[in-house]
Amino acid sequence: MKKKNFAGALVFFAVFFAFGEFNRFGIPDSTEIRRARTEAWFYAGLDALREKKAEVAKNPVGQEFQIRMEESGSVFAVIVAPKVPLETEIYTENGVETTVIDTFPADACGSWVFIKNSSDGKPLKLRIYFSMDSEEYVQFTPSGSKTLADFVISGLYAVRSVPVGIPFERLYRSSFEQIFTITENLLPWAYTDRQQGQFDSKLRMISAIRKNLERVVYSPDSCYDEDGKPVFISTGESRTVDFDEIEKTRGKIEKPVTVDEAGFLKWIVDGLVEPVTGSLLYRKPLLVPTVEVNELGSKGVLAQNYDVMFCLDWCRNLAAAALSVKSKRNYLWKDSGVDVQIEPFASEVTESGFTQTAGYLKNSGYQIEKLKPVLYVLASTEPAYCYLAAIKRPVKETGLSASEVFVFDRCAVLFPLYDDEGRFNCVVFENGQELKFDQFLEKYRGCFVHLSRLLTENDFYL
Repeated sequence: MKKKNFAGALVFFAVFFAFGEFNRFGIPDSTEIRRARTEAWFYAGLDALREKKAEVAKNPVGQEFQIRMEESGSVFAVIVAPKVPLETEIYTENGVETTVIDTFPADACGSWVFIKNSSDGKPLKLRIYFSMDSEEYVQFTPSGSKTLADFVISGLYAVRSVPVGIPFERLYRSSFEQIFTITENLLPWAYTDRQQGQFDSKLRMISAIRKNLERVVYSPDSCYDEDGKPVFISTGESRTVDFDEIEKTRGKIEKPVTVDEAGFLKWIVDGLVEPVTGSLLYRKPLLVPTVEVNELGSKGVLAQNYDVMFCLDWCRNLAAAALSVKSKRNYLWKDSGVDVQIEPFASEVTESGFTQTAGYLKNSGYQIEKLKPVLYVLASTEPAYCYLAAIKRPVKETGLSASEVFVFDRCAVLFPLYDDEGRFNCVVFENGQELKFDQFLEKYRGCFVHLSRLLTENDFYL
């Protein structure tokens, strides 16, 4: 059976000598602690649990866990959580001192949370956090004689209510290893599979872009042609770079790169292409339309003032051109498979249950509010790829309904990955700047993001 390296593994292997031997997943194991306390904690009523104090116990390899009860509204939970040292600052008479305190978070990697109904004590669900990123977890719900499983990533269900062959109460004493074995072919564990070194080429590209961002100077409608000459994107005509003005406003910059946000993406893709071909990409093929627009429709009217599909066409054609160079075959966009169209989620976690989610929309992409969980999955399933993001925004135009006035007029490049501790992050570069992922999501709230695959490479030079 294939060995799985989940999000918490790297950090726990790093402290191997501090804690001893680990299970193959690198997840703190509370199995023996739960088995020894099943009757006292998992079958006890709410009144009895209210009288119990939190306990701290060690597993066979010396890891500490806390067992406690917490109440919230009409439910209560029995929590078995591993110790997580937390560095904090304390204000004393001598100033600020840094100290380490022991915490036992309910959503830490290795935590088991048993949720029950306060009125009758019946079990409602068990949630297991197997990742250093608390937005990933698996949970089980009793349904008559069956046990149903959910797999949740960043607020969306990858799968929901899948029957599993184990009585719910047996989960009280089960190990994560046993649960994984039972559900390996039922739940999408591949969405959280991590392999050491899988992001190396992606990290190299991120580092190279960061080092060269100070060279980027915004210039409207600007890119470099196949010979590296500055041209206007719209016409292909040569343009003049005013180096004196750049030095006056930005200071002395060695080899400034004058581009707009579309030219910025071409500059990045050229960094992959030039080591292979010795030249840069041609401008004109990048402008080839990828979507037919009805000239009599609202988009057609809007197209009289805006190139409504510009960034979508640009990103698709850039990605297809890079694929053509890599494969040494001439791919047109429609045959390239660069569009990301995955729909790994069926519904959304809500207070009242769940609702259906839109997933991928043709020639629009994903609602940005649903983008993060999609990137979670892509980071695991396509670790060597980054994504050219074409952003579809609403614009105000007299005489047209606001719901119809959306244009692809922004673009960025996204690098989804997991850090060494297994926490998700997405590095974003847009228009010569790096944005935090949360900033990107907030900036384009209410918009759509269309993703085009771009294979990362170690041979990348700007």
